[in-house]
Amino acid sequence: LTVNGNNQTFAFSEEKLSPSIFVYIYPELQLKNELKGSAQLDFTSLSLSTDGPYLACCSSLPDHTITVWNWESAAPICTKPHAGRDVISLVFNPLSWFQLCALGKSSLTVWNIEKSANIHLLKPSVIELPANDGSFVERLVPTSQTVTEILPYFGLEMPPSAISGLVGEKAESILTKLCAKARLTPSTICWTPTSELYVGCVEGFLLLVDPESLSVSVIFNPTTADAIPELRNNNFQSLSLNQNGFIAVGKDNTVHCVQVKAAQITITQTWQLEEPVTTAMYSPDRETLLFSSIAVMCLIIH
Repeated sequence: LTVNGNNQTFAFSEEKLSPSIFVYIYPELQLKNELKGSAQLDFTSLSLSTDGPYLACCSSLPDHTITVWNWESAAPICTKPHAGRDVISLVFNPLSWFQLCALGKSSLTVWNIEKSANIHLLKPSVIELPANDGSFVERLVPTSQTVTEILPYFGLEMPPSAISGLVGEKAESILTKLCAKARLTPSTICWTPTSELYVGCVEGFLLLVDPESLSVSVIFNPTTADAIPELRNNNFQSLSLNQNGFIAVGKDNTVHCVQVKAAQITITQTWQLEEPVTTAMYSPDRETLLFSSIAVMCLIIH
């Protein structure tokens, strides 16, 4: 299910083989269109754009295809097969439907929709996340021909792939795994008014990502001595933009209103709820905040 409060539309998919996506308008509950043919089994994510009649979806097995539709004409604008293997959430940039962020189980990718005449193409920009301790590591480009300046022993230097007897794609794959360092795990994303991204992580870190330069900065590190105590043990489950920052849903039934100024964050308000909350969302007029839980219970705060 995905909702666009600005133009009062919502969309959902069927639970059957070759499911369709249905787009409705509210409160009339009038069907605007049915989108067919972009999945064989199921969808892992749907997203409506606030910047026009566009919908993005990601299919599950076997093709993991990301598709962008014009839901008014029921026509697919562009597709990218095998691009959404671990995608759990798609979010359009509210200021431009030409930019789409895909949150994966362990990855973050910004998809730019490039246009030439009537042709649209999806181009990925993979965000390099910090190490799981918040440190930044150099991007390694391991190849089977990499040679270090200092030999680790006397004799011919051999890459791990040669030692293991692997060739081709398997050789490059093992090198990537050996050179890789454990990274932070993104859990939720939220676009900012300047088309940047807040990224909450399972480890409790909060990042700010610039999709244009692909730069990443840590604006909250729970392991530092001066970390805000209320957020130190908070694994970010959901982020929702507000006027001066964002609403952060964490564990232990807590929701924080967080203010961001010059990359410094402070908590301005905290709600302790009776039930665990999974999502927080503002109404289009920004006067009402809706909390939802796994039990489909909704709490509204004015």
